Amino acid sequence: MRVAWLVAIAAVGIAGCGSSADSARPLVDDIPVAISALESSIGSGLEYFEVSADLTGVTLILAETAESDSGEASGMYATTYRFEEGELSSAGETLPAEGATFRAAAIDIDPTKLFNEIDAELSQPVIVDVAVQGTGDGTAIIDATVVNEKGGTLLVLLSGEGRILGVQAS
Repeated sequence: MRVAWLVAIAAVGIAGCGSSADSARPLVDDIPVAISALESSIGSGLEYFEVSADLTGVTLILAETAESDSGEASGMYATTYRFEEGELSSAGETLPAEGATFRAAAIDIDPTKLFNEIDAELSQPVIVDVAVQGTGDGTAIIDATVVNEKGGTLLVLLSGEGRILGVQAS
């Protein structure tokens, strides 16, 4: 399902642009704004499972610890928030979850350099999203989903300044 969605977005992106320099890119610049909006709304120092930017906004998956009636931690939960066009929203659904988490301070992205190597290595790449995820030790990793007009999809692991660290076809 996700691949079909990515291919549809890529088709729209490819149809509307003549070169990779002209193409729409994930709204990476909105990540700090989205985090600030969420942390201003519910508190600072939050833990995240994932923060991702796509072509229309930023999704923040917040990691929360539930407490039992006795005040002890009883499990991890995830609540998803969406930041689009300057507005923060949530469906309000909190689901049981597990996985590595990170704080906003672990995100180290230079938006001006993030896609430079991808652009240099691939002919007219269509980058549909960038995801920041926890590693298990409080740090974060960055990956970009790149598709082509024929439906091929690459998951590109990046450093914050855009150095390609690994590539996986999916």
